[in-house]
Amino acid sequence: MKKLFIITCLILTVVQLDAQTFQRFASSYKELNETKEGELNFRFESLGFFQNNEYVSDLVDGYTLTGAMLRPKLSYSPVDDLYIEVGAHLIKYNGKDNVVNALPWFSARYRFSERFSVVTGNLDQNNLHNLPEQLWEPERIYTDKPEAGLQFLYSGTKLNAQTWVSWEQFIQQNDPYQEHFTFGLTGDLKAVENSALTVKLPVNLLFYHQGGEININPNGPRPRVQTHANVLAGWELAINTGEKVKTINLNGYWLGYKAVTTDSNTLPFGKGHAYLFEVNAQTQNSHFSLNYWNAFQFIAPKGRLPYQSGSDKDPTLIQPNRSLLTAKYFWQKNITKEARVAFQIEAYRDLSGGDFSYSYGFFLLLNSDFLLKKFN
Repeated sequence: MKKLFIITCLILTVVQLDAQTFQRFASSYKELNETKEGELNFRFESLGFFQNNEYVSDLVDGYTLTGAMLRPKLSYSPVDDLYIEVGAHLIKYNGKDNVVNALPWFSARYRFSERFSVVTGNLDQNNLHNLPEQLWEPERIYTDKPEAGLQFLYSGTKLNAQTWVSWEQFIQQNDPYQEHFTFGLTGDLKAVENSALTVKLPVNLLFYHQGGEININPNGPRPRVQTHANVLAGWELAINTGEKVKTINLNGYWLGYKAVTTDSNTLPFGKGHAYLFEVNAQTQNSHFSLNYWNAFQFIAPKGRLPYQSGSDKDPTLIQPNRSLLTAKYFWQKNITKEARVAFQIEAYRDLSGGDFSYSYGFFLLLNSDFLLKKFN
């Protein structure tokens, strides 16, 4: 009854409030319908960020991220169904002299049909594969190496889905470290769609693997193989109001965690689960949401830290039962067709321990194409 009361209060509170999201705001991968056959372009992508996380918790420390992500590259479409990018990916933190990530960038996308396409090299991370932050930390866009591997995407009238493998650590014969990769499958099926209401049924599956058969450990036995899995299933209900508040969403999810290789698990739990109830509303430029999170022994190796049942700083610190109430506001404005600015603020209330945390961020994004040559 207590959980039901909290959820009801959320619904009654939010319906008069303001959904763009950071995941959509930071999406930069160019869609094939935006490219033109025979054009060679210089494409410049940049994201300036200032993110301050004031976390108050035994499980996670607060921190600040400030800097810029830069991607200069050449892009070319020899035919309508093929798009190629070659360039560099750079991350520079303010106050740090060296570039944190300086990596080559290569990506090729081929469209088999209007609905089905494949990406090789650096992947299309638009909207973070439609994953919630509980499974995939949005900050990874400007903290981690860009994803690279193989990706298939399907976009239909009823079904949208993608599957990918991102290779994070490659190994060769007798390397002294493990290979790392992530496999993902996400999709949503439109069960109902009309002018007033849309109902989607999303399903997500993630595997994180560390292992290898050709690597060695010069100081002893080969490191233990580890495979961890996360799964999500639920419903997303969008009410189209057509007024100043354009859309109201009522979403509910069940999330699971399991250590597939239980005999070599290095995380504090072998399995767990969580429930997420979300209410949000969207205006033209703003998104406001209230979330209720209830978890038992839940771990997502790449998820946002405040939602985990284990500590990122001390493996012995655990809170098997987590209960959080989260409020978020995100605002964005399109400066031009190629540039946009955003601000977000988030508040976390730990209903179990009573801790209060908050974070805020400011972002400036610029994606520009400069035509170099038009080939016939």
